[in-house]
Amino acid sequence: MTAESNAYLSSLPGKVFLVTGAARGLGLAMAMGAARAGARVMFADIDAHALRSLTEIKALPSSEVMMQVVDIANLESCRAGVAACLHRFGTLDILVNNAGRGPNFVTHGAANPSLKFWEADPLRWGQLIQTNVVGTFHMAHCAARHMIEHGFGRIINISTSLATIYRPEGSPYGVSKAAIEIQTMIWARDLAGSGVTVNALLPGGAVDTDFVSPSTRAAARAGSAQLLDAQIMVDPLLWLSSDASGDISGARLVASKWQQDCPLDERIRSAVEEPILRGSMMIKRNES
Repeated sequence: MTAESNAYLSSLPGKVFLVTGAARGLGLAMAMGAARAGARVMFADIDAHALRSLTEIKALPSSEVMMQVVDIANLESCRAGVAACLHRFGTLDILVNNAGRGPNFVTHGAANPSLKFWEADPLRWGQLIQTNVVGTFHMAHCAARHMIEHGFGRIINISTSLATIYRPEGSPYGVSKAAIEIQTMIWARDLAGSGVTVNALLPGGAVDTDFVSPSTRAAARAGSAQLLDAQIMVDPLLWLSSDASGDISGARLVASKWQQDCPLDERIRSAVEEPILRGSMMIKRNES
């Protein structure tokens, strides 16, 4: 792999990232990866205590990072978060829509053990959709206008594999991620020609985070299952966030297929997967 393969990293220093769900798991890995690449980063999360407890950011320059409590299910909280980012850094270049609720949220407690749609708790079902689908919209809605006016922006929606979206008893989590994928494609077309791109990024397998069920984590410890490391998301995220990715929008990129030791063109070809709606197409930035 030559130095030219990673030339896209040169456009990242000084860029401003807002990463939701940044206090743990995938969000923390991606936010830290952006900061280490020289970007300025807002770590946004609903959990104020978890944000205050982050030891990882203590080694980073205080002028380059900030923490903000944001509840993506609440529109005013999202507006306040974007406003705080603009006030602190003067701009917002990359929005990483990572925050969300996992399947365990619906099965929480012995009274609600099932994800079969007719047995699921309707209140929790609706709350997951409100957070994952409406919350993702809230953040993009609040960030997009500034990006359009600025003539540059990257909206990156964190998704999941098709096997997870379609699996039995996968409602409402699979429903929420399918909606996010459709939003990605629609928003990419809405923003064509604006300088703002919208893409989906997914791990491509179960990741060792709180989203994984206790039984799966136990199986991984026993050696009968394998979990991906959250760091797998960082390199493809940085490429999607860079100036070099400006001609791709409406795509879904699978992090586990991103072959870091290969030339960049090969990495992209390996990792870009067909949209969940057959017949859909990625669009170029200048398509109208």
